[in-house]
Amino acid sequence: MAEAINTIDRSGFGEDIFIKSNKPNSRDNIRQVEGSPNGLDTRVVIRDKYTGDVLFVGRNKTLLSGSEMIAMRIFNLENDEFFTPTYNTVMELDNTQVGTSNDLTLKYKVNLFCIGNSGCAKGSSIPYDVSTKKWIAPVELVPFQYVPIDKDLNNIQRGFYYGRKTLADRNRIAYYFKKFDSQSIVKKQLEDGTPWGASIYDDQSALAAKVIVSQTMTIDVSDGRDYFTYTSGINDASFSTLSLLASWTSTVGGYNYYQDVRPVTRINFPTRYLSDLGMAWEVTYDIYL
Repeated sequence: MAEAINTIDRSGFGEDIFIKSNKPNSRDNIRQVEGSPNGLDTRVVIRDKYTGDVLFVGRNKTLLSGSEMIAMRIFNLENDEFFTPTYNTVMELDNTQVGTSNDLTLKYKVNLFCIGNSGCAKGSSIPYDVSTKKWIAPVELVPFQYVPIDKDLNNIQRGFYYGRKTLADRNRIAYYFKKFDSQSIVKKQLEDGTPWGASIYDDQSALAAKVIVSQTMTIDVSDGRDYFTYTSGINDASFSTLSLLASWTSTVGGYNYYQDVRPVTRINFPTRYLSDLGMAWEVTYDIYL
C-alpha cells in the first residue's frame, strides 16, 4: 500500500511531499512508462508578497484539458478536437468566439490564471486532493475584479484582467482571469543550478540536467475582495485553489479577449484569507519539462 510522507512547513501546514510503498517490487513510483499521475512535474511556492515569507510549497496536477492541449500542441493534431468545455462558453463570457483548429494548436498558449474557493473545507488547512477530472467550477471561481458597470476598468487595468462578464442584473462587470506578472522564463540547468549549454551531451557529472519554465503571478490587495464585499460579505473572502489557463487571443473593439479558456493545471492549498485587506501573495510556478 502506498504511504504518503508528510512534512509540516514553517506555517504549520501539512504537505504531501512524495509517495513510497511498503510492498516489495512495488510499481507505485513508476512515472515515465505508465505516465505520471500528476502530469507535468512542478514546484509551486506561495509567498507573502511584502515579507517574502514562504506560506506554502506544493505540486500541482495536470487536468484532462491540459493533457488534451499538450497532446495537440506537441503533435500538431489539427484534426483532433477538445472534449473538455471552456469557461467562455459555460459562463457566457463577453465577446465569446469559438476557435478554429489553427487557433487551438498554433495559437493556444498558457498565459492566464484563475483562483477559486473550493480547494479545501472552509477555514481548513488541509487541501483536498486534486482530481484530473475536476476544474474549478464557474460557481467556485473568485473574480479578481468586480466593478460597477459605469466604473469599468481603465485601458491599463484591462491589460492585466480578462475573462470579462457583464452582469446587467447586478449592475456589475466581473473579471475572472489575470495575466502573469511577466513573460515566462526558461532555465536550462543542472540540478545544482549550473547552466548547461551545447556541450551538455559531453557532460560527465552525475548531476541531472533539467529544463524549467518559471512563471510568477500575484494576488494583490485590490484582487478578489470587491466580489465578497458586494455579495456575501468580506468575512467570506478567501481562496484555496489556483489553475493555469490556456487560451488564444482575439481583438474586439480595441481590447483583447482570451478565447476557449481551459485550465491546464490545478493546485489546492490551505485557505488564504482575502478578508485581511493588507495581504497580497506572490505565486512562483516552476514547471519541469
